[in-house]
Amino acid sequence: MKICVSDELRYVSEELKKRGYTIVTINSNNDCDALICDLKNGGLNHIGCENSIKKDGMLIIDIGSKSIDEIEYILKNRLYTSIF
Repeated sequence: MKICVSDELRYVSEELKKRGYTIVTINSNNDCDALICDLKNGGLNHIGCENSIKKDGMLIIDIGSKSIDEIEYILKNRLYTSIF
């Protein structure tokens, strides 16, 4: 699974890398399966990944106050409802 993570969320990128996820740069021409950003603080407006977000079915995750475990649950299950 290829995941784009906005630049200001480096701690999320690092933790997901440790858990075995492939992180692609936001400005790359790589398609990604999921995008993680902070929608409340401009999220998609500050991300120059127009080529990356064209993939049908791509999951967009708003970081909000989610923990890494909650993000991983969403990635694995493609669900926002969790047991947390």
